[in-house]
Amino acid sequence: MWSLKFKVRNIDSIYSRASEKYKVVDYFYPVDRYVKGKKINILGIHTIEGEDEEINRFCNELKKNKKVRKFERNENVLILLIEEEEEFYSLLYNPELYLPSPVIVKKGYEEWSISSWNRETLQSLMNEILKWKDKLQDFELKSIEKTKLNEIYFPKIIPELPEKQKEAFRLAIENGYYTWPRKKDLSDLARMMKISTSTYQEHLRKAEAKLLPFFAKNF
Repeated sequence: MWSLKFKVRNIDSIYSRASEKYKVVDYFYPVDRYVKGKKINILGIHTIEGEDEEINRFCNELKKNKKVRKFERNENVLILLIEEEEEFYSLLYNPELYLPSPVIVKKGYEEWSISSWNRETLQSLMNEILKWKDKLQDFELKSIEKTKLNEIYFPKIIPELPEKQKEAFRLAIENGYYTWPRKKDLSDLARMMKISTSTYQEHLRKAEAKLLPFFAKNF
């Protein structure tokens, strides 16, 4: 498989403008798209990094944008359905292409990594993109090269947890148990869950025993 990597400032992108304005980083991965009339509708998952207040402002600006047809938010994760011009974006969402990793949007730029079985397909894509000079600025080709399998992003299924273990782990994450210094200890979390400290610790340790080896293996 071949990989094309490039960086570009897309003045028509609602993500690029907002990322620069609020100093956040948007990791965007499209999961589906469909054409309706002369528009392409793109469903994507976004993970946002930055200061909490700036993330809130970033999200609020996107929510108000006319291109956004559907908007769901959970903390710093967004699910958006946006409507774009078909002609340009159909180049990037060609079924012959595969996105091996999320698009990184930061400081007003988009960093794309696009793969295909054929180098010629990627070369043709790059030539077509360069024709859109009215929308794109500071285009920088980083590489067109063979891609190793371990460089390709594959969504992984996290081990399933029983509800009590899931709740114990969620409370630990949300209340700073894993920060330094710790914001809450085991007894605090047990009271929040309304169980004994020993029972809470058992739930948490069992959750960690399933999740930590998984994360270590896939790090």
